[in-house]
Amino acid sequence: MPIIFVNNIKDQSDKEKAFEIRNLVFCEEQKVSKKIEFDGLDQFCDHYLAKINEVPIGTARVREQTKGTYKIERMAVLKEYRKKGVGKAIIKKILKHYLKLSKINKLILNSQIEAKDFYKKFGFVEVGKEFVEANIIHQKMIYESKMVPAHGLEPRTW
Repeated sequence: MPIIFVNNIKDQSDKEKAFEIRNLVFCEEQKVSKKIEFDGLDQFCDHYLAKINEVPIGTARVREQTKGTYKIERMAVLKEYRKKGVGKAIIKKILKHYLKLSKINKLILNSQIEAKDFYKKFGFVEVGKEFVEANIIHQKMIYESKMVPAHGLEPRTW
């Protein structure tokens, strides 16, 4: 497998590529409405784009939901690149960045049920009951930074 590069998106061109991936994965493949997927919150988020040989293949965004609580959202990998380490590369990049911030208290996400075990490998734990969002069953998960020294990032052996 070629090297996967994940970067924090800095320009509009890459942001549009990330939106294209989200549209393909969530709107076309999973039948989520564009109104739900493109919820008006993108301007308040840090966006990440995974590429192989400059080809965009995955994305995610992170938003400060409340002071010190950051939510990982819209994690999407193109179908042909799933189970090949792309999601792992994205989540590792996000964790490495956010766990180094002294202002962070916790990272949260709403995992689709099928992806729950994936996030558990990185130290996320289930919170509360399953719920339905956009006609898809989800589970809230949390990664509290107090579980790991904030500046000594070695949360798990990935």
